[in-house]
Amino acid sequence: MTPTQSSSTEEKAAADRAEPIAGTQSLDRALTVLLQVAESPPPGLTLAACSSILGYSKPTTQRILRTLVARSFLAFDEELGVYTLGVANAQLGSEYLHRLDLRKVALPEMRSLVDHTGETAHLGIVTGRDVVYIELVDSPHPVRIFSRVGASVPAYATAIGKAILAFTGDGELEAHIPESFTARTDRTIHDRAELEADLRRTRERGYAIDDEENRPGIRGYAAPIFNHTEAVVAAVSIGGPADRITGDDAILGEQISASAARISRLLGSRRTDGRADA
Repeated sequence: MTPTQSSSTEEKAAADRAEPIAGTQSLDRALTVLLQVAESPPPGLTLAACSSILGYSKPTTQRILRTLVARSFLAFDEELGVYTLGVANAQLGSEYLHRLDLRKVALPEMRSLVDHTGETAHLGIVTGRDVVYIELVDSPHPVRIFSRVGASVPAYATAIGKAILAFTGDGELEAHIPESFTARTDRTIHDRAELEADLRRTRERGYAIDDEENRPGIRGYAAPIFNHTEAVVAAVSIGGPADRITGDDAILGEQISASAARISRLLGSRRTDGRADA
């Protein structure tokens, strides 16, 4: 293929993406006005505003709007004379969120983390007093963390566990903290006061650190994942040998926080990072 042919092919592909498929222009216009109503500030958009957006006459625009109202994608406020979002959007959104597979959503971001850091990525949830790993992507290094999906470890001794506990409400937190702390290494958190101080630091910076607390010579960073209700549901981590991951690697912490935020947004969260004031 010549450069001219290649350029022509690329331009055609761009045009195909920009233009609606033949015979679907009305559908494309309906979706356009629906999205514009969704993005507009309250109280909504008037018929005149919708007509201007679509470039159609008011009668033609009104037929499109009436169809959307009839199917509950839009609602018309007669008092204000504006169109707003209808209940069908909430129903679709709820069903979409219900069907989301956390592992499938998180996996591309985990692979990207491993590509950029060269270390192992884990996805975990807290069940009772333990963290359970539900997904992992191995490091390409011959020397790496040995772990497996389904393995469980005490939440207080891991970055994933601390990232989740830091954003768990006080009423639920008690169920996830043991009465006594078993030392897994000489760096493991050993009491409730020390754990609470660590959780405060986690909330402030947006990510947790496992400083050889679960396994000697292994260090990791983790950040919380939130769903559409802004409840913490999981955490994603990156970890590896302490001689490759230094204890003051704030860049790695920011990377994991950004990755967790991107996963959270796919789950419907509006958070930009894992900090308490986000």
